[in-house]
Amino acid sequence: MYAYRQIHPALSKVYTQIDFSKVPGAPHLTAGGGETVYRIDPTRSSLTYRVDERIVGKTASHATGTTNGIAGDVAVDARRASAARVGKIVVDVEQLHSDNRLRDARIRADFLESHEHPLATLSPGTFSGLPATLEEGKTYRFELHAPLTVKGETAPTTWLVSGHLDRTTLIATANTTVKMSTFHVGPIRLAGLVSTSDDVDLTMQLTAVDAARFTVPTEIADPMGPAPTASGPSFQREIAPVLAANCASCHQPGEAGAEHWQLATAEDASKVAEGLGTVVQSGYMPPWPASHVGVPLAHAKTLDQKTIAKLLAWAAAGGPLDEPPSTPIKPTSPPAAAAVPRRDVVLTMPQAYTGSLAVPNDYRCFVLDPRFTKATFVTGYTVTPGRRAEIHHAQIFHIARAQVAAGLRKSGQGGQPGWTCYGGASLGRGDRGLIAGWVPGQDPVHYPENAGVLFQPGDAIVLQIHYHYEDRPTPDRSTVALETAPGTAAIKQLQIVNPLAPVEIPCDPGQTNPLCERTASIAENTKVYGRIGAVQETALLFLCGRTADELAATYHDGRARSSCDSPVPSSGQVIAVMGHMHTLGSSFRLTLDPGQPDEKVLLDIPRWNFDWQMNYQLATPIHVHAGQTVRMDCSWDRSLDPTRPQKYIVFAEGTEDEMCFSTYALVPDDQPRS
Repeated sequence: MYAYRQIHPALSKVYTQIDFSKVPGAPHLTAGGGETVYRIDPTRSSLTYRVDERIVGKTASHATGTTNGIAGDVAVDARRASAARVGKIVVDVEQLHSDNRLRDARIRADFLESHEHPLATLSPGTFSGLPATLEEGKTYRFELHAPLTVKGETAPTTWLVSGHLDRTTLIATANTTVKMSTFHVGPIRLAGLVSTSDDVDLTMQLTAVDAARFTVPTEIADPMGPAPTASGPSFQREIAPVLAANCASCHQPGEAGAEHWQLATAEDASKVAEGLGTVVQSGYMPPWPASHVGVPLAHAKTLDQKTIAKLLAWAAAGGPLDEPPSTPIKPTSPPAAAAVPRRDVVLTMPQAYTGSLAVPNDYRCFVLDPRFTKATFVTGYTVTPGRRAEIHHAQIFHIARAQVAAGLRKSGQGGQPGWTCYGGASLGRGDRGLIAGWVPGQDPVHYPENAGVLFQPGDAIVLQIHYHYEDRPTPDRSTVALETAPGTAAIKQLQIVNPLAPVEIPCDPGQTNPLCERTASIAENTKVYGRIGAVQETALLFLCGRTADELAATYHDGRARSSCDSPVPSSGQVIAVMGHMHTLGSSFRLTLDPGQPDEKVLLDIPRWNFDWQMNYQLATPIHVHAGQTVRMDCSWDRSLDPTRPQKYIVFAEGTEDEMCFSTYALVPDDQPRS
């Protein structure tokens, strides 16, 4: 279970090997009468970013990164300084490097997207504040006004410049501040790990030489330098076993985590030692958002403090190796690993489905028929999304034979497999309920305590997928694998209980979006999702005994909260729990008998992380009685997703909406007789 199979990006999409020796090309200026063209020397020039950064568990600091991949020309006639010209300045942003290579990889892949947009450009602009003539060796302060293009987005910038001429050399420092959101590269928010400000300071340190007299280098030195040789804990004896047990199974080549960071050899670990130290110290990795508050949970993916201290000491030493860099790191099973479900029946969508940008939140249902001819227990499952980046979540409903026929009649209308199904399968009587699902960060599920869901001959499942498109949709053909056992086996039938709570998140004061009006927002949901979009929130408010005004009044400084009490439907054993919110989620808690002397917190997630929405198995099942109270508490914070356009948010499944949603697995005492 340490091998997570389906994840939203957590470290970086690709940990690529960057060629730091190359210098980008820039158009050359031609000298006019009396002008000298000064060409930027990349071996003595750089562009540096500096941004406020807060990492969980550390005091606020600044993140700084530099690239020496910079090129461009400036033409100057010292007798007519105000007529100075600047050509296009080109910067290789793939070469940005800092003191943390995992940070660098994440910025390249998920924010700058430098694999597609490797160059930033400062287009020819104008100077202001230059004197009529320049005196050699004297420092002047002036401004450069020029458009900056990053990731295909262009915006005007003003740089404060300090510079001087020294015979055949021009030396200058230029500073500006821009907002990352202007170029759609931030601010950076990784729940449970790091957040940054929107403002980023940029500094160009430029040394340019007379292009007619000097040949400017076209190669630069690798800033990463040689492999570390400092002393530290033994990699072979103390570090490699930890990585093999807790990281390697996911990050091996070909596994899901390899697209974020590949761990095949000792060298792969050494290269990102400082980053490994950061994610381990913060608790971001191995992923386990649940706190220690409440009842013990099984198979916790956490490291003890002694192990963390070893990793930090090794990272602080620079990640030294005491074995050959090419030594393989092979996964070993951690002692507390949970059982991985078998793949006895593998169900694949009948055809690939391709959505449309015209429907950015697309809810599609597909009948997947296991063709059971005898009573059969499903005791575990694995959902494998075909297109993780486009799938917000998936739910699995258990349906009877009559509904199978109804679903097959609906499927394929309009020329696409499946049918539109916001809210559920919508197949009428015979829906046996929600039994499973998938959200980012969820492992395959093996039902504990010898429990399962009983299927009768002819029963099937409906796979409901919520596709969310931000770019051109690609074909998806997801699969569901089932672990099964004969219906005559001594297996207890399982009940999945699904508490919900209302959501009321107003806009910040002063927002002018018409959808900041609650009635307008619900009307929009009705337009997008149909009748359920109109009545869903109203029904939840009624069932939970709350009012919209009451919950809206909790909103302050971008934060809101909600809760709901619901009764336990049957006496039995609670064996597993799970929570679900979207990207504004801040905290989640599920409590049995809240406010009572014997209350038990079943699940506490103090820092919600959309990327890691796990099923949590209780270390010891808890017996409950029908009618006992379960309370779900959710909170949200708009600052966690500051680029999301504001609207009045109510409970809805859309990515731009929010949910307060949970499930718990219950094995009823009253089991049907065999």
